[in-house]
Amino acid sequence: MGIRFVLSFLLMVCVACAGGVRVASLHPLLSEMARLVGGDGVVEVVDLFPVNAELHSFQPTGQEVMAAAGCPLLLACGKGTEPYLSSLQQSVGEKTRILELGASIPDVFVPGSNVPDPHWWNSPRNMARASLALAEALAPLLPAEKLEGLTQRQQRYAKEMEKLERTARLRLTRAPAAQRVLVCSHAAMCHFCAAFGWEPIPVLGIAAESQGDMASLMPLLKQLRTRGVTCLYTERRESPKFMQNLADSLGVSLHPLIMDGIAPDLNTYEAIFLFNINSIAKGFSDSGSSAP
Repeated sequence: MGIRFVLSFLLMVCVACAGGVRVASLHPLLSEMARLVGGDGVVEVVDLFPVNAELHSFQPTGQEVMAAAGCPLLLACGKGTEPYLSSLQQSVGEKTRILELGASIPDVFVPGSNVPDPHWWNSPRNMARASLALAEALAPLLPAEKLEGLTQRQQRYAKEMEKLERTARLRLTRAPAAQRVLVCSHAAMCHFCAAFGWEPIPVLGIAAESQGDMASLMPLLKQLRTRGVTCLYTERRESPKFMQNLADSLGVSLHPLIMDGIAPDLNTYEAIFLFNINSIAKGFSDSGSSAP
């Protein structure tokens, strides 16, 4: 038996031991969804998004493209979150299908514009809808005996999302109607506000890295004073300096949110979503509401 044959055999054994359909992912929340819906030993997730990367500035390196090559499915957020998808498709080849899970989610537009907010994951209902699209894409890749388990896991995931939505609705309805305004550092909570009946007021653009200056925001400052806004929210991973200056100018409090869905220390959707709900509740609680 030749050494080349032995090495080839060992390689095949290693691949078989790894098991599962390889699915690449461009966002940590999509990776978690793929693991939960796909199942251990059924789906092997290849994370392409580096731990400390920024959502709107990240572009896959050659190494990450190589890791995705050969995966029959590559998960993307879509809705413009990854403007490089066209070139990425050319790099990974036709055998890899790029699935934009955001395509299954109805658009919600940034106030005063025709620009869709791409941050659809900030609504649990959207996550449940996306999990169904994921299961439908996985089904043709799995043997028949694995399909029942896939359906059960997707339904379990959807029920967990429904539970999170009920929890949030209970907490958020305790805010007085006049305080159900979410003034955020960037336009990332429109899907959240649409789901729970709040009004989004973004200070800057789509990306957390958007820049602004106090002079250009004078009309907004006047509007926020007139509305009696009592708290502002900033992306947890960005510098709070700009938003803190804005909050100080208004004499209101500033609270963090995880709007881009990226928090290395909170590695589940549930933990991230509950962090946001608790932060929003603290905002209206500190302003005089009776919410806990």
